[in-house]
Amino acid sequence: MSDALNFISMSDRLKDLSKTRYRWSNITGHVTATPLRYFYPEEVADIQAIIKEAERKKLRVRAVGSGHSFSEAAKGTDFVMDIKELRDAHEYINPLKEERKRNRYVCADAGITIRRLNKLLDKMGLALENMGAVDFQTISGALMTGTHGTGIKKPAFPDIVESLRIVSTGGELIQIEPTNGITDPAKHDHSVRLIQDDDYFYSTVVSFGAMGIVYQIIIQAVPKFFIHEHRYLDQWSNVKKQLLNGEFMKMVDENDFVAFRINPYKIKGDHLASIVKQNVDPTATRRKGRRNIIASIFGNHEAVFENLVKTDTLRPKTVRKKIQLSLCMTKVKSYTDRSFKILYQSGAASLRYGISSEFAFHADPNKIVEVLEYIFARTVEYEDYAEIYHPAYLAIRFVKQSKAYLSSCNRGVTVYIDIPTIYSTIGYLSFLERYQDDMIDKGGIPHWGKVNNKLYHRIDFIYSEFPNVQKWTKVQKEMDPKGTFLNDFIVNMGLAEKP
Repeated sequence: MSDALNFISMSDRLKDLSKTRYRWSNITGHVTATPLRYFYPEEVADIQAIIKEAERKKLRVRAVGSGHSFSEAAKGTDFVMDIKELRDAHEYINPLKEERKRNRYVCADAGITIRRLNKLLDKMGLALENMGAVDFQTISGALMTGTHGTGIKKPAFPDIVESLRIVSTGGELIQIEPTNGITDPAKHDHSVRLIQDDDYFYSTVVSFGAMGIVYQIIIQAVPKFFIHEHRYLDQWSNVKKQLLNGEFMKMVDENDFVAFRINPYKIKGDHLASIVKQNVDPTATRRKGRRNIIASIFGNHEAVFENLVKTDTLRPKTVRKKIQLSLCMTKVKSYTDRSFKILYQSGAASLRYGISSEFAFHADPNKIVEVLEYIFARTVEYEDYAEIYHPAYLAIRFVKQSKAYLSSCNRGVTVYIDIPTIYSTIGYLSFLERYQDDMIDKGGIPHWGKVNNKLYHRIDFIYSEFPNVQKWTKVQKEMDPKGTFLNDFIVNMGLAEKP
């Protein structure tokens, strides 16, 4: 039978769930693809049928969520499925081992956004123990690209996940957990194959969809809680002193969540920093205070960002004072709210215009000072030599070690240094590419979900910095022998070979 007749034989159901001539792009629009067919599965059986159809045609399958990744991790050219219709969540109770029943677990559909999940959890009296700085990602997209969260006392985002359900090759349903998993095999639904194995789980939990299509994620939730936030301004000269004498890292150790932002431009002889300390408040029952209302309004309106792009293009030297003003507006004397309101750190307008490269380093104070002062020096060089400007502050966060094999914080307690820019400003992408080379040379591991294309040429670096990468590639070969779930991103990173 010819290929053309094979396409005609696609089921009516799959035809109804898909479209052709569709141009997919990530949220900023700088990563695009035109797949053969673009699907909108409504249930797990649809995902199974799509995978079987792809394998019959020897095609590849990718799943996409909100498109918030700045890398090419989600890009696919054969079959692409948008999983936004899978957006529910419920408690996971019946198949638990007896000793696990004292905890609370929630089974979330892969297409649910973190924002919607937070609202559903709140109604259940529950919450995520940690999350990234934004909430418009789907939970599976955030997980698969290594979102980490903040706080060296709290588990990194992949480590709140206890179980993954995927549709694998041939449409097989598989549930994957650590060796000492939460599910009692005797109570498990045997229509879904249960794998309880550390190598399989810690490989799959950050895997860019390379093991199969994730359709549900089971997380350990915690009783809902409030966080108190305090933000204050300081000068880099003082922060540097505190880093080198141990005071700053003591503060990181003593607080639940610590981060800071800093102006890469020196104004009045120093770089302005905004320090944030956040701590769980077990006595709070309602919101008290709020963040700067002007900053909140600006951060949630695209028109403001559109104006920034225009002015940064016409009058680029003004970015210094804009960054300084934005940092001043982040000052918060006292703000207490539900956990997910505090952990959310960005305005909705950044969804379309914010883009960055982010790098993970060992949380060594000397390294932090070295890297930041290098960036400060490069900022001056870019301005003097090419009139290329940073349009945003740098963000620095501290994160606990993760067990996930390809998590960029797998090596130990980690500091993340985020170098953001604004999409479509002059030189925005080449600016990030240059910093990739610089930061990799300094031992920084690029975040899988941010702009990281320079890693395509640094496969040796990946294999030297991720001690369990060979376990990951072994599991990937076993889970996907036909290469159904590969894409160019995975191959270019040297994590799999083209079948």
